[in-house]
Amino acid sequence: MNEENVKIMMTPNKQPIKQVSYQDMHAMKDTLEQLESWTDILMVVDKHFANRKLPLDKKKIARDYYSLSQIFGSFMDDFSTCIDQLETQLDKLMKKEKVKITQ
Repeated sequence: MNEENVKIMMTPNKQPIKQVSYQDMHAMKDTLEQLESWTDILMVVDKHFANRKLPLDKKKIARDYYSLSQIFGSFMDDFSTCIDQLETQLDKLMKKEKVKITQ
């Protein structure tokens, strides 16, 4: 390929357009769906802590502490893993080649 006949596609703001494959988009979507899967259980935990007007029942708090701490621990582990995956995926996308057109 002759370098003189190759142009890099640009956005209207003069930014180069990167090559992003369907697999790259699908991998990011899977990671986001993994994070979204926590929505229902986190709503349950939020509901548990949202009712602050009732008098505190120390026995109930002690009973629920272990299960809620296990849920939170699992969430934090998964969240950290997903964030690391997303950072890796974004770094990969940022290093992708720019879209080139030949004339």
